[in-house]
Amino acid sequence: MRKLIVLPGYCDNLGGVLISSSVLGVGFKSAQISEQLCLLARSGSLLEQYLRQTNQDYCLQTIPARNRLEFVKRSLDWVQQQPPDYPLLLDNCVSRELIPLLIRAAPALRWSGRSVHHIFRDLALSYNPLGRWARKLAFACLNPAAICNSQFTAQHIRQHLVPNVRAILYPPIDLQRFKSRQIGDTPPADLKPIFDSGAQIILTPSRISEPDKVNDKNLRALLPVLAHLKALGHCYHGVVIGQDASPGKTRTADLLKLAESLEVADCFTVLPPTFEIEKYYKYADLVLTLAPREPFGRTVAEAIACGVPVVGSNTGGVGEILHHFAPEWTCDPHNPLAVAETIIRLNADPNTLNLLSQGQNWVKTNCNVNSYTHKIVEITGLAAQGVTPVQPTPLQVSSCGFKETKFGHE
Repeated sequence: MRKLIVLPGYCDNLGGVLISSSVLGVGFKSAQISEQLCLLARSGSLLEQYLRQTNQDYCLQTIPARNRLEFVKRSLDWVQQQPPDYPLLLDNCVSRELIPLLIRAAPALRWSGRSVHHIFRDLALSYNPLGRWARKLAFACLNPAAICNSQFTAQHIRQHLVPNVRAILYPPIDLQRFKSRQIGDTPPADLKPIFDSGAQIILTPSRISEPDKVNDKNLRALLPVLAHLKALGHCYHGVVIGQDASPGKTRTADLLKLAESLEVADCFTVLPPTFEIEKYYKYADLVLTLAPREPFGRTVAEAIACGVPVVGSNTGGVGEILHHFAPEWTCDPHNPLAVAETIIRLNADPNTLNLLSQGQNWVKTNCNVNSYTHKIVEITGLAAQGVTPVQPTPLQVSSCGFKETKFGHE
């Protein structure tokens, strides 16, 4: 029986690669073809822990390695030992240190006749001429069929790396997990004091990135927005929740210092990453994401699925998603006053619930786990095995979970 081998470029980031790998496992199990999926993970990594915690070790293949570089090298060697009719799906293997490994592995992969596919979850940009050349060489040698997570990503990939973009697949959202707050739910312990204070919660789930880099999450822009909201007499509390990989968590410290200088330290909190982010969405009044070049914006789709409106950048993947159902929720990510005014308008607009319902329907249609799974099966060639499509699970569109002060719903 043929298997799809998935090799992730990252095993220790709580981000798109980890979550999408997990959801793909859910999709294969739902389609009753879990035995045809092999997810590679570095032994002891966050990805392995997550898959085991969510009972998805049925599709897990661990590779012992001390670090990411060694993991990808050993994984590519392991792949070469598998039957050549097993397709390989590389998941966002675009970072600088992995490029030489791809170039090294390309001749054997091409010679074996194995079909190679690559999911691009970001623009794979480099401002270094040598870095740009190396990426072009690596993907010219591999000649993979490209899968992109948005039109925004696909434009760049077609132009700079891989002309053969086979499909644009918005990453899947587990709608059984990401749904509106239900009776009996309680806020997470570290969020409860903020929720009980009565302040409206602005949630930003994001890794705490280095400012001014290619994929900068633009978290520093959140604090001037809070300052404007406070000056305009509105009671909001900003909560950033995500991983800080900087030594000594210096990026978090810098955010807190900026909050002090703008006199919003009393309404700004940074919380550690969690596997259960859906519990935080359910108690947010809105999600704010101002990353100008975000390739997709998973947090947008997750928040909408949970019944939470989103204010986001009018650029990149975030703007691309919101323009499908709520373009008025987009704004210039570098204009904090305009962002604050957008938040205020959204909160007062009687049409917000209608836009949110349209957004949930969009997520149901475009981020469905089963549809995503079967497209992957088709693109990678496993459909030749006669896999029977499974009907997508309906999303229960609901407006429950809002505070009475927002839209008149409890």
